[in-house]
Amino acid sequence: MQTNGWATPPSMLSRRDFIKMSGAGVAGAALLGVLSTSNALAQASPAVSSEVGAASKEHGVPTKLLLAMGYVSSRWEMPPPRFGDFNPGDIHGTSGYGVLGLSADPKNDTLSRASELTGIPEEELKTDRAANVEGAAAVLSALQGSEKPKDVNGWYDAVAKFGGGALYANEVYEVLRDGASAETSSGRVTIEPQPEAEPRDQYTFQAAGDYPNSTWYGAYSGNYTNASRPGSNPINKVIVHVMQGSFSSAINWFKDPRAGVSCHYNVRSSDGFIGQSVREEDIAWHAGNWEYNQTSVGIEHEGYISDPSWFTDAMYHSSAKLTAYLCKKYKIPIDRDHIIGHNEVPGCSGTGGGSGCHTDPGKHWNWSRYMDLVKSYANAETQRSKPEYRQVIDNGHTRRFKASGKWSVSSWNSQRFREDYRYTKPLNVEDPAMFKVRIPSRDVYVVQARWPADSGYSGRVTFRIRTANGWVSRTVSQRERGDRWNTLGRFEMPAGDGWWVRISSKSKSSGYIIADAVRILKK
Repeated sequence: MQTNGWATPPSMLSRRDFIKMSGAGVAGAALLGVLSTSNALAQASPAVSSEVGAASKEHGVPTKLLLAMGYVSSRWEMPPPRFGDFNPGDIHGTSGYGVLGLSADPKNDTLSRASELTGIPEEELKTDRAANVEGAAAVLSALQGSEKPKDVNGWYDAVAKFGGGALYANEVYEVLRDGASAETSSGRVTIEPQPEAEPRDQYTFQAAGDYPNSTWYGAYSGNYTNASRPGSNPINKVIVHVMQGSFSSAINWFKDPRAGVSCHYNVRSSDGFIGQSVREEDIAWHAGNWEYNQTSVGIEHEGYISDPSWFTDAMYHSSAKLTAYLCKKYKIPIDRDHIIGHNEVPGCSGTGGGSGCHTDPGKHWNWSRYMDLVKSYANAETQRSKPEYRQVIDNGHTRRFKASGKWSVSSWNSQRFREDYRYTKPLNVEDPAMFKVRIPSRDVYVVQARWPADSGYSGRVTFRIRTANGWVSRTVSQRERGDRWNTLGRFEMPAGDGWWVRISSKSKSSGYIIADAVRILKK
Protein backbone atom coordinates (compact mmCIF):
# COMPACT_ATOMS: atom_id res chain seq x y z
CA MET A 1 0.00 0.00 0.00
CA GLN A 2 1.43 3.40 -0.97
CA THR A 3 1.16 6.48 1.23
CA ASN A 4 2.77 9.74 0.02
CA GLY A 5 5.33 7.81 -1.96
CA TRP A 6 6.16 5.38 0.86
CA ALA A 7 5.26 1.73 0.86
CA THR A 8 4.60 -0.57 3.79
CA PRO A 9 7.93 -2.33 4.57
CA PRO A 10 8.35 -6.07 4.96
CA SER A 11 8.17 -7.56 8.44
CA MET A 12 11.29 -6.70 10.39
CA LEU A 13 13.61 -8.29 12.91
CA SER A 14 13.68 -6.79 16.35
CA ARG A 15 16.35 -4.17 16.94
CA ARG A 16 18.17 -6.56 19.29
CA ASP A 17 18.21 -9.34 16.67
CA PHE A 18 19.52 -6.94 14.04
CA ILE A 19 22.39 -5.81 16.26
CA LYS A 20 23.23 -9.44 16.99
CA MET A 21 23.26 -10.14 13.28
CA SER A 22 25.38 -7.13 12.35
CA GLY A 23 27.89 -8.01 15.03
CA ALA A 24 28.19 -11.60 13.88
CA GLY A 25 30.77 -10.80 11.23
CA VAL A 26 31.11 -12.05 7.69
CA ALA A 27 30.48 -15.65 8.56
CA GLY A 28 27.15 -14.81 10.17
CA ALA A 29 26.10 -12.81 7.15
CA ALA A 30 27.15 -15.59 4.82
CA LEU A 31 24.84 -18.00 6.68
CA LEU A 32 21.99 -15.77 5.57
CA GLY A 33 23.02 -16.11 1.95
CA VAL A 34 24.18 -12.52 1.65
CA LEU A 35 27.76 -12.87 0.49
CA SER A 36 26.96 -15.49 -2.10
CA THR A 37 24.79 -12.99 -3.96
CA SER A 38 27.08 -9.98 -4.07
CA ASN A 39 30.63 -9.61 -5.33
CA ALA A 40 30.49 -6.03 -4.08
CA LEU A 41 29.88 -7.02 -0.46
CA ALA A 42 32.65 -9.61 -0.45
CA GLN A 43 35.20 -6.82 -0.86
CA ALA A 44 33.99 -4.74 2.09
CA SER A 45 35.57 -4.74 5.54
CA PRO A 46 34.12 -7.33 7.94
CA ALA A 47 32.30 -4.70 10.01
CA VAL A 48 30.71 -3.02 6.99
CA SER A 49 29.97 -6.39 5.42
CA SER A 50 28.01 -7.62 8.40
CA GLU A 51 26.02 -4.40 8.76
CA VAL A 52 25.16 -4.08 5.08
CA GLY A 53 24.51 -7.79 4.77
CA ALA A 54 22.06 -7.82 7.64
CA ALA A 55 20.21 -4.73 6.40
CA SER A 56 20.10 -6.08 2.86
CA LYS A 57 18.68 -9.41 3.98
CA GLU A 58 16.11 -7.89 6.30
CA HIS A 59 14.75 -5.25 3.91
CA GLY A 60 15.29 -6.88 0.51
CA VAL A 61 17.64 -4.16 -0.75
CA PRO A 62 20.65 -5.05 -2.99
CA THR A 63 23.88 -5.00 -1.00
CA LYS A 64 25.82 -3.41 -3.86
CA LEU A 65 23.30 -0.57 -4.01
CA LEU A 66 23.70 0.23 -0.31
CA LEU A 67 27.48 0.16 -0.70
CA ALA A 68 27.39 2.57 -3.63
CA MET A 69 25.03 4.92 -1.78
CA GLY A 70 27.34 4.90 1.23
CA TYR A 71 30.33 5.66 -0.96
CA VAL A 72 28.63 8.67 -2.56
CA SER A 73 27.32 10.04 0.74
CA SER A 74 30.26 9.53 3.08
CA ARG A 75 32.98 7.24 1.67
CA TRP A 76 31.75 4.90 4.43
CA GLU A 77 32.91 7.05 7.34
CA MET A 78 30.47 8.38 9.94
CA PRO A 79 30.57 12.20 9.74
CA PRO A 80 30.01 14.15 12.97
CA PRO A 81 26.23 14.53 13.51
CA ARG A 82 26.46 18.35 13.60
CA PHE A 83 27.29 18.32 9.88
CA GLY A 84 23.95 16.69 9.13
CA ASP A 85 21.66 19.37 10.56
CA PHE A 86 19.11 20.94 8.21
CA ASN A 87 19.75 24.67 8.39
CA PRO A 88 18.37 27.00 5.69
CA GLY A 89 20.54 30.09 5.41
CA ASP A 90 23.72 28.10 6.02
CA ILE A 91 25.93 27.24 3.07
CA HIS A 92 26.31 23.74 4.52
CA GLY A 93 22.73 23.51 5.71
CA THR A 94 21.60 20.61 3.54
CA SER A 95 20.90 17.66 5.79
CA GLY A 96 22.53 14.24 5.82
CA TYR A 97 23.33 12.05 8.84
CA GLY A 98 25.59 9.03 8.95
CA VAL A 99 27.14 6.92 6.22
CA LEU A 100 23.91 6.80 4.20
CA GLY A 101 23.02 10.48 4.61
CA LEU A 102 19.63 10.21 6.32
CA SER A 103 17.99 13.62 5.94
CA ALA A 104 15.99 15.81 8.33
CA ASP A 105 14.89 18.06 5.47
CA PRO A 106 11.09 18.42 5.86
CA LYS A 107 10.68 17.89 2.10
CA ASN A 108 12.48 14.53 2.25
CA ASP A 109 12.65 13.54 5.90
CA THR A 110 14.26 10.11 5.58
CA LEU A 111 15.56 10.35 9.15
CA SER A 112 12.15 10.41 10.85
CA ARG A 113 10.80 7.87 8.36
CA ALA A 114 13.67 5.53 9.17
CA SER A 115 12.85 5.84 12.85
CA GLU A 116 9.18 5.08 12.19
CA LEU A 117 10.00 2.03 10.10
CA THR A 118 12.62 0.52 12.41
CA GLY A 119 11.73 1.80 15.87
CA ILE A 120 15.28 3.10 16.28
CA PRO A 121 15.51 6.54 17.95
CA GLU A 122 16.62 9.34 15.66
CA GLU A 123 19.69 10.12 17.77
CA GLU A 124 20.87 6.53 17.37
CA LEU A 125 20.30 6.68 13.61
CA LYS A 126 22.54 9.76 13.54
CA THR A 127 25.40 8.29 15.56
CA ASP A 128 25.44 4.49 15.16
CA ARG A 129 26.57 3.12 11.82
CA ALA A 130 24.70 -0.18 11.98
CA ALA A 131 21.52 1.67 12.91
CA ASN A 132 22.05 4.19 10.13
CA VAL A 133 22.50 1.43 7.56
CA GLU A 134 19.39 -0.39 8.75
CA GLY A 135 17.36 2.82 8.72
CA ALA A 136 18.43 3.74 5.20
CA ALA A 137 17.72 0.23 3.93
CA ALA A 138 14.24 0.34 5.46
CA VAL A 139 13.49 3.69 3.83
CA LEU A 140 14.81 2.60 0.43
CA SER A 141 12.76 -0.57 0.63
CA ALA A 142 9.62 1.41 1.47
CA LEU A 143 10.24 3.83 -1.38
CA GLN A 144 10.64 0.92 -3.79
CA GLY A 145 7.35 -0.65 -2.73
CA SER A 146 6.31 -4.28 -2.61
CA GLU A 147 8.02 -5.19 -5.89
CA LYS A 148 11.73 -5.76 -5.32
CA PRO A 149 13.38 -6.14 -8.76
CA LYS A 150 16.44 -8.34 -9.10
CA ASP A 151 17.82 -5.94 -11.71
CA VAL A 152 19.59 -3.14 -9.82
CA ASN A 153 18.42 -0.65 -12.47
CA GLY A 154 14.87 -1.21 -11.30
CA TRP A 155 15.74 0.64 -8.08
CA TYR A 156 16.75 3.89 -9.78
CA ASP A 157 13.58 5.87 -8.98
CA ALA A 158 13.69 4.85 -5.32
CA VAL A 159 17.36 5.90 -5.07
CA ALA A 160 16.55 9.27 -6.67
CA LYS A 161 13.71 9.85 -4.16
CA PHE A 162 15.97 8.86 -1.28
CA GLY A 163 18.77 11.22 -2.30
CA GLY A 164 16.76 14.17 -3.53
CA GLY A 165 16.91 13.75 -7.28
CA ALA A 166 18.50 12.36 -10.41
CA LEU A 167 21.93 13.93 -9.81
CA TYR A 168 22.35 11.83 -6.65
CA ALA A 169 20.99 8.71 -8.33
CA ASN A 170 23.33 9.11 -11.28
CA GLU A 171 26.32 9.45 -8.96
CA VAL A 172 25.28 6.21 -7.24
CA TYR A 173 24.81 4.36 -10.50
CA GLU A 174 28.11 5.65 -11.90
CA VAL A 175 29.84 4.22 -8.81
CA LEU A 176 28.01 0.94 -9.33
CA ARG A 177 28.94 0.79 -12.99
CA ASP A 178 32.58 1.83 -12.66
CA GLY A 179 33.39 0.47 -9.20
CA ALA A 180 35.08 2.35 -6.36
CA SER A 181 37.27 1.83 -3.33
CA ALA A 182 37.71 3.68 -0.03
CA GLU A 183 40.04 3.10 2.91
CA THR A 184 37.99 3.58 6.08
CA SER A 185 38.68 3.39 9.80
CA SER A 186 37.03 -0.07 9.71
CA GLY A 187 39.08 -1.30 6.74
CA ARG A 188 38.91 -1.01 2.98
CA VAL A 189 35.53 -1.01 1.22
CA THR A 190 35.72 -1.94 -2.46
CA ILE A 191 32.78 -1.97 -4.81
CA GLU A 192 33.46 -4.16 -7.81
CA PRO A 193 32.26 -2.77 -11.18
CA GLN A 194 28.70 -3.74 -12.07
CA PRO A 195 28.60 -3.20 -15.87
CA GLU A 196 24.84 -3.71 -15.94
CA ALA A 197 24.24 -0.57 -13.85
CA GLU A 198 22.98 2.33 -15.96
CA PRO A 199 22.67 5.96 -14.95
CA ARG A 200 19.28 6.86 -16.36
CA ASP A 201 20.14 10.18 -17.93
CA GLN A 202 22.64 9.80 -20.71
CA TYR A 203 25.62 12.12 -20.71
CA THR A 204 24.48 15.51 -21.88
CA PHE A 205 26.52 18.41 -23.14
CA GLN A 206 25.53 21.04 -20.63
CA ALA A 207 26.29 24.71 -21.00
CA ALA A 208 29.87 25.62 -20.22
CA GLY A 209 30.76 27.61 -17.14
CA ASP A 210 32.85 30.78 -17.06
CA TYR A 211 35.94 28.67 -16.37
CA PRO A 212 36.68 26.67 -19.55
CA ASN A 213 36.98 23.37 -17.65
CA SER A 214 33.69 23.70 -15.78
CA THR A 215 30.10 22.62 -16.36
CA TRP A 216 27.17 24.93 -15.67
CA TYR A 217 24.45 23.85 -13.19
CA GLY A 218 23.07 27.15 -11.93
CA ALA A 219 21.39 28.15 -8.67
CA TYR A 220 17.99 29.47 -7.62
CA SER A 221 17.78 33.17 -8.47
CA GLY A 222 16.92 34.08 -4.89
CA ASN A 223 20.14 32.52 -3.54
CA TYR A 224 22.57 35.09 -4.99
CA THR A 225 22.70 38.73 -6.12
CA ASN A 226 22.85 39.77 -9.76
CA ALA A 227 25.80 42.06 -10.43
CA SER A 228 28.29 43.00 -13.11
CA ARG A 229 31.58 42.31 -11.41
CA PRO A 230 34.35 43.33 -11.59
CA GLY A 231 32.86 46.57 -12.87
CA SER A 232 30.36 46.87 -10.03
CA ASN A 233 32.61 45.33 -7.36
CA PRO A 234 36.27 44.32 -7.54
CA ILE A 235 37.11 40.63 -7.27
CA ASN A 236 40.18 40.35 -5.06
CA LYS A 237 39.81 37.13 -3.08
CA VAL A 238 39.22 33.38 -3.47
CA ILE A 239 37.53 31.65 -0.54
CA VAL A 240 38.00 27.90 -0.05
CA HIS A 241 35.08 25.90 1.40
CA VAL A 242 34.37 22.23 2.15
CA MET A 243 30.81 21.07 1.48
CA GLN A 244 30.30 18.89 4.55
CA GLY A 245 28.52 16.56 2.15
CA SER A 246 28.51 15.15 -1.35
CA PHE A 247 28.88 16.95 -4.66
CA SER A 248 25.24 16.37 -5.59
CA SER A 249 24.03 17.60 -2.19
CA ALA A 250 25.75 20.97 -2.70
CA ILE A 251 24.56 21.40 -6.30
CA ASN A 252 21.00 20.58 -5.25
CA TRP A 253 21.15 22.82 -2.17
CA PHE A 254 22.08 25.90 -4.18
CA LYS A 255 19.13 25.20 -6.48
CA ASP A 256 16.74 24.98 -3.50
CA PRO A 257 14.68 28.18 -2.89
CA ARG A 258 14.86 27.52 0.86
CA ALA A 259 18.66 27.55 0.99
CA GLY A 260 19.36 31.30 0.92
CA VAL A 261 22.99 30.51 0.06
CA SER A 262 25.15 29.65 -2.94
CA CYS A 263 28.73 29.34 -4.11
CA HIS A 264 30.37 29.98 -7.47
CA TYR A 265 32.19 26.69 -8.08
CA ASN A 266 32.01 23.10 -6.75
CA VAL A 267 34.85 20.57 -7.06
CA ARG A 268 34.20 16.81 -6.95
CA SER A 269 36.57 14.58 -4.99
CA SER A 270 36.91 11.52 -7.20
CA ASP A 271 37.99 13.18 -10.43
CA GLY A 272 38.24 16.94 -9.86
CA PHE A 273 35.15 17.61 -11.97
CA ILE A 274 34.02 21.23 -11.58
CA GLY A 275 30.41 22.38 -11.57
CA GLN A 276 29.50 26.07 -11.58
CA SER A 277 26.43 27.32 -9.70
CA VAL A 278 26.79 31.12 -9.87
CA ARG A 279 28.42 33.25 -12.59
CA GLU A 280 31.62 35.00 -11.56
CA GLU A 281 30.05 38.39 -12.33
CA ASP A 282 27.30 37.73 -9.77
CA ILE A 283 27.60 37.77 -5.98
CA ALA A 284 27.23 34.34 -4.40
CA TRP A 285 26.11 34.18 -0.77
CA HIS A 286 28.83 31.94 0.64
CA ALA A 287 31.08 33.80 3.08
CA GLY A 288 28.70 34.93 5.83
CA ASN A 289 30.10 38.43 5.37
CA TRP A 290 28.57 40.81 2.84
CA GLU A 291 31.78 42.70 2.09
CA TYR A 292 33.62 39.44 1.42
CA ASN A 293 30.73 38.09 -0.65
CA GLN A 294 30.89 41.17 -2.88
CA THR A 295 34.60 40.87 -3.56
CA SER A 296 35.31 37.14 -3.73
CA VAL A 297 34.81 33.95 -5.68
CA GLY A 298 33.83 30.95 -3.56
CA ILE A 299 34.96 27.39 -4.29
CA GLU A 300 33.27 24.45 -2.55
CA HIS A 301 35.07 21.10 -2.25
CA GLU A 302 33.27 17.79 -1.81
CA GLY A 303 33.72 16.00 1.48
CA TYR A 304 34.01 16.59 5.21
CA ILE A 305 36.66 18.50 7.14
CA SER A 306 36.93 15.54 9.54
CA ASP A 307 38.02 13.10 6.81
CA PRO A 308 41.17 13.90 4.78
CA SER A 309 40.55 11.06 2.31
CA TRP A 310 38.15 13.34 0.41
CA PHE A 311 41.03 15.70 -0.47
CA THR A 312 42.38 13.71 -3.42
CA ASP A 313 45.20 14.54 -5.83
CA ALA A 314 42.61 15.13 -8.53
CA MET A 315 40.74 17.60 -6.32
CA TYR A 316 43.86 19.54 -5.28
CA HIS A 317 45.12 19.84 -8.86
CA SER A 318 41.75 20.72 -10.37
CA SER A 319 40.93 23.31 -7.71
CA ALA A 320 44.43 24.83 -7.89
CA LYS A 321 44.11 25.24 -11.66
CA LEU A 322 40.78 26.98 -11.16
CA THR A 323 42.20 29.31 -8.51
CA ALA A 324 45.23 30.08 -10.69
CA TYR A 325 42.86 30.93 -13.55
CA LEU A 326 40.84 33.25 -11.29
CA CYS A 327 43.97 34.93 -9.93
CA LYS A 328 45.32 35.64 -13.41
CA LYS A 329 41.93 36.76 -14.74
CA TYR A 330 41.21 39.21 -11.91
CA LYS A 331 44.81 40.02 -10.96
CA ILE A 332 44.41 38.54 -7.48
CA PRO A 333 47.73 38.23 -5.60
CA ILE A 334 48.65 34.61 -5.03
CA ASP A 335 49.18 34.66 -1.30
CA ARG A 336 47.35 33.63 1.87
CA ASP A 337 45.96 37.13 2.37
CA HIS A 338 43.91 36.79 -0.81
CA ILE A 339 43.36 33.01 -1.03
CA ILE A 340 41.73 32.16 2.27
CA GLY A 341 39.58 29.57 4.00
CA HIS A 342 36.00 30.11 5.08
CA ASN A 343 37.28 29.97 8.66
CA GLU A 344 39.34 33.12 8.01
CA VAL A 345 36.41 35.34 7.00
CA PRO A 346 35.67 38.04 9.61
CA GLY A 347 32.32 38.14 11.35
CA CYS A 348 32.34 35.30 13.87
CA SER A 349 31.88 36.22 17.51
CA GLY A 350 33.85 33.15 18.56
CA THR A 351 36.01 30.62 16.72
CA GLY A 352 35.58 30.26 12.98
CA GLY A 353 34.72 32.38 9.98
CA GLY A 354 31.75 34.45 8.84
CA SER A 355 28.52 34.96 10.70
CA GLY A 356 28.05 31.19 10.89
CA CYS A 357 31.47 30.64 12.53
CA HIS A 358 32.51 28.03 9.97
CA THR A 359 35.75 26.10 10.39
CA ASP A 360 36.25 24.77 6.86
CA PRO A 361 38.44 23.78 5.11
CA GLY A 362 39.80 22.46 8.42
CA LYS A 363 43.11 21.11 9.67
CA HIS A 364 43.41 18.39 7.03
CA TRP A 365 43.43 20.84 4.12
CA ASN A 366 47.06 21.09 2.97
CA TRP A 367 47.51 24.82 2.43
CA SER A 368 51.21 24.58 1.63
CA ARG A 369 50.63 22.05 -1.12
CA TYR A 370 47.62 23.91 -2.46
CA MET A 371 49.41 27.25 -2.70
CA ASP A 372 52.42 25.66 -4.39
CA LEU A 373 50.08 24.14 -6.98
CA VAL A 374 48.28 27.45 -7.56
CA LYS A 375 51.60 29.23 -8.12
CA SER A 376 52.81 26.48 -10.43
CA TYR A 377 49.68 26.52 -12.57
CA ALA A 378 49.60 30.32 -12.66
CA ASN A 379 53.09 30.32 -14.15
CA ALA A 380 52.52 27.42 -16.52
CA GLU A 381 51.37 27.33 -20.11
CA THR A 382 48.15 25.67 -18.95
CA GLN A 383 46.75 29.14 -18.35
CA ARG A 384 47.29 30.12 -21.99
CA SER A 385 44.84 29.47 -24.76
CA LYS A 386 47.13 26.89 -26.37
CA PRO A 387 46.92 23.47 -24.68
CA GLU A 388 50.06 22.13 -23.03
CA TYR A 389 49.48 18.72 -24.64
CA ARG A 390 47.30 17.67 -27.54
CA GLN A 391 46.79 14.40 -29.39
CA VAL A 392 44.26 13.73 -32.16
CA ILE A 393 43.56 10.16 -33.29
CA ASP A 394 41.49 9.54 -36.40
CA ASN A 395 40.00 6.17 -37.30
CA GLY A 396 42.33 6.09 -40.29
CA HIS A 397 45.44 5.93 -38.10
CA THR A 398 46.46 2.30 -38.56
CA ARG A 399 48.75 2.14 -35.53
CA ARG A 400 46.43 3.95 -33.13
CA PHE A 401 42.98 2.78 -34.15
CA LYS A 402 41.66 -0.74 -34.46
CA ALA A 403 38.29 -2.36 -34.98
CA SER A 404 37.17 -5.75 -36.25
CA GLY A 405 35.58 -6.39 -39.63
CA LYS A 406 32.18 -5.85 -38.05
CA TRP A 407 32.95 -2.13 -38.20
CA SER A 408 32.55 -1.02 -41.81
CA VAL A 409 34.17 2.01 -43.47
CA SER A 410 32.13 4.87 -44.95
CA SER A 411 32.60 8.43 -46.19
CA TRP A 412 28.88 9.06 -46.86
CA ASN A 413 28.28 11.65 -44.14
CA SER A 414 29.92 14.98 -44.95
CA GLN A 415 30.23 15.83 -41.23
CA ARG A 416 32.98 13.24 -40.90
CA PHE A 417 36.43 14.13 -39.58
CA ARG A 418 38.94 13.79 -42.42
CA GLU A 419 38.39 11.08 -45.04
CA ASP A 420 36.04 8.51 -43.48
CA TYR A 421 34.64 6.89 -40.35
CA ARG A 422 33.70 3.42 -39.07
CA TYR A 423 30.20 2.23 -38.29
CA THR A 424 28.37 -0.85 -37.05
CA LYS A 425 24.87 -1.86 -36.11
CA PRO A 426 24.47 -2.62 -32.39
CA LEU A 427 25.91 -6.07 -31.64
CA ASN A 428 24.98 -8.64 -29.03
CA VAL A 429 28.64 -9.13 -28.13
CA GLU A 430 31.22 -6.59 -27.03
CA ASP A 431 33.52 -5.80 -29.95
CA PRO A 432 34.70 -2.23 -29.35
CA ALA A 433 36.41 0.20 -31.66
CA MET A 434 39.58 1.29 -29.86
CA PHE A 435 41.83 4.35 -29.90
CA LYS A 436 45.39 4.15 -28.60
CA VAL A 437 46.25 7.28 -26.65
CA ARG A 438 49.57 8.43 -25.24
CA ILE A 439 49.50 10.12 -21.84
CA PRO A 440 52.90 11.77 -21.15
CA SER A 441 52.46 12.10 -17.37
CA ARG A 442 49.84 11.41 -14.76
CA ASP A 443 47.56 14.42 -14.69
CA VAL A 444 44.05 15.63 -15.50
CA TYR A 445 43.20 15.53 -19.22
CA VAL A 446 40.21 16.55 -21.29
CA VAL A 447 38.87 13.73 -23.49
CA GLN A 448 36.85 14.75 -26.54
CA ALA A 449 35.20 12.83 -29.35
CA ARG A 450 33.97 13.71 -32.81
CA TRP A 451 31.41 12.02 -35.03
CA PRO A 452 29.12 12.83 -37.94
CA ALA A 453 25.49 13.10 -36.79
CA ASP A 454 22.33 11.72 -38.38
CA SER A 455 18.84 10.78 -37.24
CA GLY A 456 19.55 7.21 -38.30
CA TYR A 457 22.45 6.85 -35.87
CA SER A 458 22.29 5.50 -32.32
CA GLY A 459 20.87 7.64 -29.56
CA ARG A 460 22.92 5.80 -26.90
CA VAL A 461 26.58 5.29 -27.75
CA THR A 462 28.92 4.39 -24.88
CA PHE A 463 32.51 5.61 -24.71
CA ARG A 464 34.79 3.89 -22.20
CA ILE A 465 37.79 5.81 -20.87
CA ARG A 466 40.55 4.41 -18.70
CA THR A 467 41.39 6.73 -15.83
CA ALA A 468 43.80 6.54 -12.91
CA ASN A 469 40.91 5.14 -10.85
CA GLY A 470 39.68 2.61 -13.41
CA TRP A 471 37.38 2.62 -16.40
CA VAL A 472 34.55 5.14 -16.65
CA SER A 473 31.74 5.42 -19.19
CA ARG A 474 30.06 8.30 -20.99
CA THR A 475 26.92 7.70 -23.06
CA VAL A 476 26.06 10.16 -25.85
CA SER A 477 23.60 10.53 -28.70
CA GLN A 478 25.15 10.50 -32.17
CA ARG A 479 21.94 11.88 -33.66
CA GLU A 480 23.16 15.37 -32.78
CA ARG A 481 26.26 17.50 -32.27
CA GLY A 482 28.04 16.29 -35.40
CA ASP A 483 30.98 18.04 -37.05
CA ARG A 484 32.42 19.34 -33.76
CA TRP A 485 34.55 18.25 -30.83
CA ASN A 486 32.38 17.13 -27.91
CA THR A 487 33.90 17.01 -24.43
CA LEU A 488 33.30 13.68 -22.69
CA GLY A 489 34.86 14.88 -19.47
CA ARG A 490 38.01 15.72 -17.54
CA PHE A 491 39.77 12.70 -16.08
CA GLU A 492 42.88 12.00 -14.08
CA MET A 493 44.79 9.59 -16.32
CA PRO A 494 47.94 7.55 -15.67
CA ALA A 495 51.08 7.94 -17.76
CA GLY A 496 51.43 5.41 -20.58
CA ASP A 497 50.45 4.46 -24.09
CA GLY A 498 47.45 2.18 -24.49
CA TRP A 499 44.02 1.47 -25.97
CA TRP A 500 42.35 3.63 -23.38
CA VAL A 501 39.43 5.17 -25.26
CA ARG A 502 36.89 2.67 -26.61
CA ILE A 503 33.48 2.80 -28.25
CA SER A 504 31.16 -0.03 -27.29
CA SER A 505 29.51 -2.11 -30.00
CA LYS A 506 26.47 -2.57 -27.77
CA SER A 507 23.56 -0.17 -27.51
CA LYS A 508 19.95 -0.24 -26.32
CA SER A 509 19.12 2.30 -29.02
CA SER A 510 18.56 1.56 -32.68
CA GLY A 511 20.77 3.07 -35.37
CA TYR A 512 24.41 2.88 -36.40
CA ILE A 513 27.24 3.36 -33.90
CA ILE A 514 29.97 5.62 -35.26
CA ALA A 515 33.72 5.63 -34.54
CA ASP A 516 35.42 8.66 -36.08
CA ALA A 517 38.03 10.52 -33.99
CA VAL A 518 39.08 11.36 -30.43
CA ARG A 519 41.23 14.14 -28.98
CA ILE A 520 43.19 14.36 -25.72
CA LEU A 521 44.02 17.78 -24.26
CA LYS A 522 45.94 18.91 -21.21
CA LYS A 523 45.02 22.53 -20.52
